[in-house]
Amino acid sequence: MYTKYFGLKEPAFSITPDPRFLYLSEDHREALAHLLYGAGEGGGFVLLTGEVGTGKTTVCRTFLEQLPQAVDVALILNPPRTVPDLLYAICEEFGIPVSIATESPRELMAKLNRYLLEAHARIRRPVLLIDEAQNLGPDVLEQIRLLTNLETHTHKLLQIFLVGQPELRDQLATRELRQISQRITARYHLLPLSRRETSDYVAHRLAVAGVERALFTGGALKRVHKLSGGIPRIINILCDRALLGAYATRRPVVNRRIVNKAAGELMEKRSRANFNKPLTGTVLLFLLVGGGVLLYSWKESTVPDDTVLPAAATTVLPETAVSEQRIETVPPPAESGKSEEAPAAAEESDMVDGAPEDSVDPVITAEPAKQPDLESMSMSELTGMKELLALWGLEPKEPGSLEDPCSYALTRGLRCRKSMGGWKKIGRYNRPVLIELEDKQGSSYALVTGLGPQYAQLSRGGASTVIPLLTITPRWQGRFLFLWKTPPGGDILIGPGSTGAEVHWLYKTLSRHTGAAMKSTFVDRFDDVLRESVLRFQRQRGLEADGLAGPETIIELNTVGGSPDIPRLEQTR
Repeated sequence: MYTKYFGLKEPAFSITPDPRFLYLSEDHREALAHLLYGAGEGGGFVLLTGEVGTGKTTVCRTFLEQLPQAVDVALILNPPRTVPDLLYAICEEFGIPVSIATESPRELMAKLNRYLLEAHARIRRPVLLIDEAQNLGPDVLEQIRLLTNLETHTHKLLQIFLVGQPELRDQLATRELRQISQRITARYHLLPLSRRETSDYVAHRLAVAGVERALFTGGALKRVHKLSGGIPRIINILCDRALLGAYATRRPVVNRRIVNKAAGELMEKRSRANFNKPLTGTVLLFLLVGGGVLLYSWKESTVPDDTVLPAAATTVLPETAVSEQRIETVPPPAESGKSEEAPAAAEESDMVDGAPEDSVDPVITAEPAKQPDLESMSMSELTGMKELLALWGLEPKEPGSLEDPCSYALTRGLRCRKSMGGWKKIGRYNRPVLIELEDKQGSSYALVTGLGPQYAQLSRGGASTVIPLLTITPRWQGRFLFLWKTPPGGDILIGPGSTGAEVHWLYKTLSRHTGAAMKSTFVDRFDDVLRESVLRFQRQRGLEADGLAGPETIIELNTVGGSPDIPRLEQTR
């Protein structure tokens, strides 16, 4: 409907997993790399998990388009609930002639084993990829484990990829399924997009659809991120509805007010959909109270300050499209004084002194005579990134070099990494981090340069102050960003098939850490001996033991290695 109005060749925000629209954040690149490496491995499991809508299925489809040579894939999108049905589906996907009506599970296993042996003789590598694997019961998962027992004297005949929601990790962590967990050779968990990645994601999808100009103001993109929590699927639904709203009101771009109204419409549809279902007395009371709040919010034609858009609010689409999801709550700036009838005034809500609000630091109101507090140490994301880069000895002066700080860092052998966790996790990384703070005015950032049991040292503009963790924690939801140094060559995943300087770096660093004598002056190929060294290091340091040197392992190696060019956290009282 709105595609022609905005000059789009096709809808930019469809929720179908079209690989053409895949935006490869750092997380998605690592996830895809794990799948590609896993396809070259011999046997075992590869585990990919992530919240609903983070892009797992799209990553899998991209993997299928980039299959290594000699790999055959059986793709199970909606896994059956019984063992016979599962075996039948696997055989069908591999093209094995079977009849579920006449063949027992034992006969199906025998046929599958013969097929795998023939594939091995033809130097083919079969891979079983199961999406939505969190729906599998323990008995079916146990049968899948038994499939890894199909082997020759030297090779496993089947590689298995399990893709699912976070509860799949919880299932595999139980004692009942520990045998499967022990056989996982690579695992990765997809996180939601950061605010910057959300903006890049929207721009990327618009460009693929044929429009490279900005159709969303800076304030609108900020609001999209806060309402969606960085979940790509919810971003798609919200942006699609916002573009429709801009088209209906003949606006050239989407502003924050339109995004708020689009979110309100989605919530209203969710409310109407739920009203037709049988209700218990408690649920009915909850909805009646919530309905009163919603009715009041609609008088303002915007989303209330404490409202978020849950994934379940998108039931305007088929039920399989969106499931429950935890979303951050961040209120919109006050807009009650603006008129929807005045486009110019609405657009000004996304600017501060003529510049996008995302690039403006919060106003510091602390009096000079007072001790520095949390407010006085907060800053914009861009300012925080400049100060973080300065701690690494990087102070770029070229025009435009800091328009994208993470891209600039990449040219200097560093990478940005976003993470979720607590103070213990930050202490483990032992390097300065930029934490995201939230209040009713939106987001700001603080640079943590020191940490102790009860206090954190925050720095800004060369000045530092120590603030109690109890003061910071209520405004911090666990999001933080830090820089890390990549190995020579820049690879962020070193494993089977890797060669060159990064492998030698890994070998040297592990030897230095373990104190073992180097068997050679130069090792440039990842072999079984090096894999065992990686596994041993991961177990010692409490990391996921998959035998692959991914970002977490590389960061840990840099942390324990004592490299003098990596800034460290100072110890506070």
